[in-house]
Amino acid sequence: MSTGTDRITPPKPAWWKWLWVGGAVVLVVAVVVAVTVVVPAINQAARTCDEGVEQRGELSECTGVTDGRYVFSPDLAGVQGRIRAENDAVLASGEPYVSVAVFLPMTLAKPDILSPEWVRHQLQGAYLAQLRANAGAWGGSTPRIRLLLANPGSRLAQWEPVVAELERRIEPDRLVAVTGIGLSLDDARRAMTRLSELKIPIIGSHLAADELSQIPGFLRVSPTSSTYAQSAANHIKPTARTAMLVRDSNPGDLYPKTLADAFTARFADNEHRIVGRTELFDSTLPGVENTFLQMMPNLCGNDPDVVYFAGREHHLTAFIAELANRRCLDQPITVLTGDLALVEAPDAAMRRGLEANVTVLAPGLAHPQAWSTTPEEFSRVSVEGFRQPGCEDCFEAMFPGERLDDGVAILAHDAVLTAVWAVRHSVANPAGQVTARDVLQVRNRLHGELAIPGASGRISFDDRGDPVNKAVPILRVRVDDTPEFVALATPAG
Repeated sequence: MSTGTDRITPPKPAWWKWLWVGGAVVLVVAVVVAVTVVVPAINQAARTCDEGVEQRGELSECTGVTDGRYVFSPDLAGVQGRIRAENDAVLASGEPYVSVAVFLPMTLAKPDILSPEWVRHQLQGAYLAQLRANAGAWGGSTPRIRLLLANPGSRLAQWEPVVAELERRIEPDRLVAVTGIGLSLDDARRAMTRLSELKIPIIGSHLAADELSQIPGFLRVSPTSSTYAQSAANHIKPTARTAMLVRDSNPGDLYPKTLADAFTARFADNEHRIVGRTELFDSTLPGVENTFLQMMPNLCGNDPDVVYFAGREHHLTAFIAELANRRCLDQPITVLTGDLALVEAPDAAMRRGLEANVTVLAPGLAHPQAWSTTPEEFSRVSVEGFRQPGCEDCFEAMFPGERLDDGVAILAHDAVLTAVWAVRHSVANPAGQVTARDVLQVRNRLHGELAIPGASGRISFDDRGDPVNKAVPILRVRVDDTPEFVALATPAG
């Protein structure tokens, strides 16, 4: 029983007992927020190689778009430095400009379809065309040309985010065209299809698969696969009556089947025939060299005048090497293939094949010797950009010791030149702002008198965007040297 002197301690209000709990909750929330904001930022920073370039994919390649500031490979540092310097000069000039993107794998896996030299030559040829365009080589120097370097990674596996980055740059960088591509793979087709949907013109440099001509807005300066095959067939038919086919059945590569079909269609007639069954190999499976060896008995049994190899060059070298192990070494064999771009002096294994009574012929992409043997087929101005007595800013002076006989730099030059030619002919007022859609419109005019004055020959496009009846060099592989020029051939014979 309480007395009047009893004091009752009042209970603490509810808010007080939750005060420390609430503080803890606030602290926890703050930590969570910090983690959710800071950790992704750290991860993003770890993935970012440079502005517009991020580390992606299983190979952790730095892929994306740069003006030359970010160097994708030490092997490319020299030419990227030149491109960046020219890009900076364009911006500093204050004159109207547009940007052309060179879209190529610039970080390569081991092994890869491409070589570092192939990539380097692509950028060197593109830079030469940029430099010559800005100097007014083809009439006028505006709008000036910037080059963006777009690297989708080995085999173009990271094409999607890189195309998205190009889309982001359409307006701020005044992007009007994409050149390069370089590989007839499914990912190349997907990238080109997306660029087409964005209404960005695509100009392939070394890109042969006929099926790609179905993509709206596409042009190519290299002959198609069927053109290579037809030219090879026309060259060999006077000396060969029978042919045997060896073909890659890789379902993800458009190139081999097109070669085989076009060669067969042009070669076979009343006096020429295909002998035996087509010998197939699948480059996506192991044991390619072994399956080449297993082809040798049928090859000897069929005794063809020529073997047409429809596949990639790194598999061609393995096939030639296995010819040294055939039982019919006394039978001379001539091997024809699609095109030569990567083959230098053969390695020891391929030399053994060549020394075993074997001759290897193929169309090339382009060849500097043709400039001397048939000068009427080429633009003097474009050829002088590569070689000219006493020059300081031609290809041979800027890149001493680099090859031209693989044709890669020549075609890369002509791809950028095509973009420049379209830009310069797209508006009556050269100072006007040119857009990608303007270039798409003039794309249909690049024939006849507006044909491209290319270093690989005059390039007149049909309505599919393919060069019309373009001559190609025929090359012969030598045992101890790079391939030699034999003749110019055309798909028309």
